[in-house]
Parts: sequence; C-alpha cells; structure tokens
Amino acid sequence: MKVHYPVKENVDIKEIKAALKPFGGRCAKIVDGQLEYQIKEEKEQEAYEALKSQGFIE
Repeated sequence: MKVHYPVKENVDIKEIKAALKPFGGRCAKIVDGQLEYQIKEEKEQEAYEALKSQGFIE
C-alpha cells in the first residue's frame, strides 16, 4: 500500500529510508511536502510511529 504523510522541513530522505528499512518500507520520496512510500499494510502503523518518534513527520 502507498502512504502519504506531511513531512517536517529539512529532513534527509536517506535517514528516512534507513528508518523505514526494518519495516519493509520502500520507494520513499518527498513530493510537495508529503512523504510518500510503499509498505505492507500490517507494518504501516509501526512505521508511522517510528517516523513520528524520530521527528521526520508531523
């Protein structure tokens, strides 16, 4: 599934990709201020919490 979240300014996409790797997230990119990536539905909530706790998304 493809997900979109508002991303905070001045984030490094390489760091986001590294944070998503343990959850199986892939194809991460920033499009119009939104973080977009693909992930399996059962891992989506875990990945969201990890990104939020690390300060990548709002």
